Amino acid sequence: MLKVEVSSVGSGDGAALSEAGDRVLRHRPGPPVRGWRRRGQHLALGLRAATVVTRHLPERTRYWLADIVGHVAHLLARRRAAIAAENYVTFTHGDRRAAVRLTRRAFVNYARTVTDFLVLDRLLDQLVRSTPPPATEPLRRELARGRAAIVVTPHFGNWDLGAAVTATCGRPVHAVADQFGPPAVDELVRATRERLGVRIISAGPASAREALRALHRGDVLCLAADIDKSGAGVAVRFLGRSVSFPAGPAILALRTGAALIPGYVRRLPGQGHEAVLWNPIEVPSEGSSEARVQAMTQGMAESFEAMIRLDPSQWFAFHHLGSGRPRVGAG
Repeated sequence: MLKVEVSSVGSGDGAALSEAGDRVLRHRPGPPVRGWRRRGQHLALGLRAATVVTRHLPERTRYWLADIVGHVAHLLARRRAAIAAENYVTFTHGDRRAAVRLTRRAFVNYARTVTDFLVLDRLLDQLVRSTPPPATEPLRRELARGRAAIVVTPHFGNWDLGAAVTATCGRPVHAVADQFGPPAVDELVRATRERLGVRIISAGPASAREALRALHRGDVLCLAADIDKSGAGVAVRFLGRSVSFPAGPAILALRTGAALIPGYVRRLPGQGHEAVLWNPIEVPSEGSSEARVQAMTQGMAESFEAMIRLDPSQWFAFHHLGSGRPRVGAG
């Protein structure tokens, strides 16, 4: 029997930058942390202050500061950088020096994405009003037919902005996410997402049940689905190698009849963002449940690969491709 495993949106990706921060802040053990510090209130206060300051900065200045943070993180988070460089060799034809340069650009892009989160509502407004507008017709078409939808994306570009874009299509939108940092910080991050119309389903034993209920109501579920955290997913061909992807999106689609729609939001070379949703992944009409899940997951992997090749430096591959457990690969 196939087990539903729901992947999460935006879960754990701050590790690349937070690891660098840990290197900077490491000191001898002190007394136990209690009260407001335990809940992360001091970090939440800093996040609120950063949001206020960032809103008054020109985009060029904001990205200049983010670039500095990204470069520093790349130097300090050596373990994550080594994992990423091993993944990026695919795009550099075996040139490891070029892979290191690509890794540095990815760290910088991730730092920019973090600062984008602080002005997410402004970016959403700009994107919705842009010319051409977000390419959301495949999702709108399926929703008009009364069909639920699962929008899947890799950890590429700005998935928070992508989930917010889907929330403009007329149906409630849900996203599964791990807790982001200590409780006080997580509350702020969750509030930002929900203010833009994205209801957060906390990752855990009950998340699959909640996701199923949402899909049965005809809602939209957003999942970042290129990391198999359990290590028990579906084997697919991805970027020239055999990789395990989570089976949850395909299983949920088969159980509920929801359309499985790949999509992404990426930063454009000049200014602004591009939002694109593709046609639903084809559902095989024959074969066992396992075979159908494998075929749909392979289709998802192929869609992800095509997206990532648009700009590999916006794919945040700070994890080992074999599983959700980050570990340094050979080299």
